[in-house]
Order: sequence, then structure tokens, then C-alpha cells
Amino acid sequence: MQLYLKSTILLSMFYCASGRDTKVILVSMDGFRNDYLGKTKTPYLDNLISSGVTMKYMNNSFVTNTFPCHYTMATGLYPETHGIVGNGMYDPEFASYFTMSTTEPRWWEGGEPIWITAIKHGLKAGVCSWPGSDVSIYGQQANKWISYSQPMPPRGRVDKVMAWMSEDNFDLGVLHFDEPDLAGHHFGPEDPKLIQVIEEMDSIIGYLIHKIESAGLMDKVNLIVTSDHGMTSIDLENKLVDLSLYVNRSLLEAVVDQESTFNLLPHKGREDDVVAALSKVEHIHVMLRRDIPERFHLKHNRRALSVFAYADEGWTMTMNTTQTAELANTGFKGNHGYDNELISMKPIFIASGPAFKVNVTVDPIQSVDIYPLICHLLHIESEPNNGSLERVNSMLKNHSRDGFTPLVTLTPIFIILLLSHLIW
Repeated sequence: MQLYLKSTILLSMFYCASGRDTKVILVSMDGFRNDYLGKTKTPYLDNLISSGVTMKYMNNSFVTNTFPCHYTMATGLYPETHGIVGNGMYDPEFASYFTMSTTEPRWWEGGEPIWITAIKHGLKAGVCSWPGSDVSIYGQQANKWISYSQPMPPRGRVDKVMAWMSEDNFDLGVLHFDEPDLAGHHFGPEDPKLIQVIEEMDSIIGYLIHKIESAGLMDKVNLIVTSDHGMTSIDLENKLVDLSLYVNRSLLEAVVDQESTFNLLPHKGREDDVVAALSKVEHIHVMLRRDIPERFHLKHNRRALSVFAYADEGWTMTMNTTQTAELANTGFKGNHGYDNELISMKPIFIASGPAFKVNVTVDPIQSVDIYPLICHLLHIESEPNNGSLERVNSMLKNHSRDGFTPLVTLTPIFIILLLSHLIW
């Protein structure tokens, strides 16, 4: 009995030293542009900033759309590596299309999301409404999950995640909100009607913080609030490029239309013809896949098709003007998916909790850094990724040059103490 008690005490000390009592909640408010905080009063987000860390913006991945950007945050990999290169895709090897409702594992298994990494290390993780949350990755899923497509009000999502974190004692909660993206598409990012939605999302963050406090978890939860991309104004009447005026559809085996970007798969041998036909069209940039800029981290994946085009900011491409006119009639006045170097495409980043410094503004990190950051906060080993702990070190209270806190280096000491005291 004495041996058991001493061993239990030392094991408790070990887990405390290794940081295993730490929890992480990752929140994405879809389409929350970096300057939205300055458009209206956001007291809860402002308080989160004053109690933690922020930056002018976060550098996100390209294409700046919901699925590729969220899966980059979740895996720490560029889209060309994890394979989710757009909200819509065509895979020449599969000879099939991907949509935002596709959950076949073969599309998603180019990367391991953070919730799978967590459960592989014996932790408990829940995912709510995040792209890929309901996908089985090599036979594994989060302990609990809610599909991206399942309707659920924002406060209901908070309640669900907080029940996991408190009642079920989860280590990791991953949470996605649809707004202010939906409102940004409908009204455009400069419309005063968007202000109310920004204020509503601020109140949702306030509700989440209240639930964390009520659960007695403020000293354990590291909260990260970010987004996938920004938003820019569009004009579907005056800033529209109809690609069908220049390229005959019969030349193309497959087309993936994402409005701000196009992936085209010409019949074999016709790639140069398609590029030549589009090369002088104003307000778009067209190229063979091999010529896609390296900074996009896109061209080393077969789902980036053999001819790729992207539009200038605010311009829209189409090969179906009837469909585009129908979209315009719905009040579609904002969009994203444009060059990730544009300031309008860059999202927010705020982090607060026991691991983070207080009231500090740091240099922008990259969205690929979120995955290794969370692994670090949970004291688990990450899978290979494109992120960097060096870039996030400046926001952490305790760090060393290799990116790991001194708490981790204490772990072997407690192992030695445990082994030595087992012979008492």
C-alpha cells in the first residue's frame, strides 16, 4: 500500500511537470478578416487580446478558401501536401470530383489533423463543425465529433465543446463557426450590415469564455481564436471574366470553378493551347501547373490540374454566365480565394491562457504553425509538418531556442525519481 501511494504521488508529479493537465481549445470564425476588429466595438475579443497575444494578421495558405485553409491549420501542412487544395477538386487518378460534402477518407489522408495526433498520444479530443471533422483518417476519428454540414447554432456549438472539455475531461476541443463568412459573402466586407454580425461573433466568444470560467478551467485552457481567410468586395456585373469566350469547353476533360480560381484539365496535348487562349485575358493569371508560383505551395499535387488560373482581387471568373447571374441575384457581394499575399485575405489570430504572454503583439505567424503550436501546448510529439515552433516562441511565456518549454525537460528527472523510489 505504501509503495502504491508513493508511486501514485510521483506519477501525479510527473504528469503535472509534463503539462498533461493543460487543455487547448482552437476556434475558427470563418472569414474573420484581420481588420474587422476595428469596425465596431468587440469587448470580449479586446479583453482576450489584453490578456494574451495577438498580431496584425496571420499569414494563411493558398487557395484562401474554407476547406484548404482549415485543413492546413489542422495538419500543419500546405495544401499541396495534405491534398485539400480547394473547396472543390477533381482528382485525375480517382477520376472523380470532391465537394464540400465529400467524406471519403482517400481525399483527406494526405495529412493527419491535430485531433488524430492527440488521440494517438492517449489524449481525448472533440471536433465540432470543422472541415474533415467527420472523416475517418486511416481508421481513426476524434473521440467525439459533429459534422461540418450539421446545422447547429453558435451557442449550441459552444455548449457541446464545453461539455466535452469539462464533463468528459477532454484535452483538445476544435470548434468552427460559419460567421462572419456567410454575412461577408452576402453583404460584402464594407457593408454596415456586417457590423452586427461581427458584434454577434464577439458575444459568442464572450459566451465561450464565460463557460470556461464557469467550468473552473481558466487556469488550464489555452484558447486560440483565429480564422481561415479574409474577404473582399466583388462586382459580378462589372468585374466578371467569362472564360467560355476564349476556351471551347470541348477542349477540357474537367473543370473546377471556384470563381476566384479555376483548375482546368485539357485533353492530353492541348494544355499549351488553353494557356495561349487565356494568356492575354485581362484581370486573370493563367499558367501550366509547373509554373504555379512556389509561394502558393500548390503545384506539387495532382489535384492542382494541368492548367491553373487565378483572378485579380475582386474579379470573378466563370464558364457559366447563367449560373453567375443567379448567384448575383442572391446578393453575392463578397468573396475570397484570392492571392494570400493580399491584406484583405489575411485573418485574425488571438491566443490567451496559461502558456501565453499577456498583452503582447508579436510578428505574424503562418497558419501551418498552429498544428505544431498545439502539439507543443499539449506536450505531444507532432507528425512531420511545414510549421515552425521558432515563429511562435515569442508568444509563449516559457520557451527555449528549440521551441520546447523547460517543463518538458523536467520529465526525465521525475522518471528517475519514480524508479528510485519504487525500491523504498
